[in-house]
Amino acid sequence: MAFEYPDFVQRVLLHDEALHRPMPTDPSNPEMIIRIREATDDEILPESGLRNLDLLPLLRGGLFYFHDGLTDAIRMVDSVPGSLGDYWRQMVFRRMGEFEVARTYGRRAGELPPFQLMLRMAADDSPNMSKQSSWDSYLLAQLYEQYRFGDADLEVELRQLQRVEFDQIYRYTYRQAVGE
Repeated sequence: MAFEYPDFVQRVLLHDEALHRPMPTDPSNPEMIIRIREATDDEILPESGLRNLDLLPLLRGGLFYFHDGLTDAIRMVDSVPGSLGDYWRQMVFRRMGEFEVARTYGRRAGELPPFQLMLRMAADDSPNMSKQSSWDSYLLAQLYEQYRFGDADLEVELRQLQRVEFDQIYRYTYRQAVGE
């Protein structure tokens, strides 16, 4: 069975221009940020007997993250405790250039179930990640830091890594939220 998000989420994730900048300073699509703010909870996480509303801020925050709305994203993900919330926080803080904060949250998050799949998906396109035995958020923060301080050659690799990371962490979060 194919995995599908609700219609609103699918439409938000269809934008090709999203998630292209490793360290954005503003949203890539301000109109989409407004749509995400205005979306109902049911549009993001439909009503069901198994749904976990505690994870809804991560799902909404992930949509902001996808469209480079990092200020909105951190407001949402900051309210969710636990490893998954910590991992989302490190993703956002890393793209904001707050590398030490990102590393702290990455350590607190520990290892999540999608990490091995993420590593396999990224290994062919990332010479840095291919040397690791598991997905390494600490390494990722280092690569972003190098990029920020002038290593422009990392941009393509970072875009690929952040796309793999986002796709798998969002999917994992959504599955946790719907009780799969």
